Amino acid sequence: MSNKKGFTLIEVLISITLLSLVLMALYKSAEILRKSNIHLFEYLQKSTKSLKGSKTLLIDIMQSDYNISINSEEKFHRLTLKSTGNSLYGQAQAKVIWLVHKKENTLLRVEGGEYDMPLKNEQNVEVDVIAKNVELFKIYKSKTKTKILVMLKIRGQEPQIFMSQNLQLPPPPKNKNLINLINLNQT
Repeated sequence: MSNKKGFTLIEVLISITLLSLVLMALYKSAEILRKSNIHLFEYLQKSTKSLKGSKTLLIDIMQSDYNISINSEEKFHRLTLKSTGNSLYGQAQAKVIWLVHKKENTLLRVEGGEYDMPLKNEQNVEVDVIAKNVELFKIYKSKTKTKILVMLKIRGQEPQIFMSQNLQLPPPPKNKNLINLINLNQT
């Protein structure tokens, strides 16, 4: 009799069954990981879009001069920056208005030279859609006018609240008597 060492048919079948169970578990884990990555990617895409808009708004405010006005319109506020150095379209100083359009509650950024709202046909402006389905867009200026608080909420996203501080103040009014006195002393 020969003594051949090898696997029996039952041992091979058991090992194939165990291997297939392990592979099925690995496949299921990989599928769960893939779905999780897709969900995370979609969330980050939405978050990045809203953060870009918030960052642009903050830079607009920080690079603006002291001519900032806030209007309460029905449910949302409108922010008007008479002159800001943050131009997305290559202007040295741009007038920028942030407002929420009634259609789909769309947050818009309107940039141009001199223009009035509502826009007229001959006025040349650039309009950027920042976000749709805005639930909250409120802006408050401190009593000292050196701080602005912005609250922004877009449906399906976390609210964004930020404050810009140390805003530029208007120059003090010129005192004509003081200027005349200085001029007299110089002559």
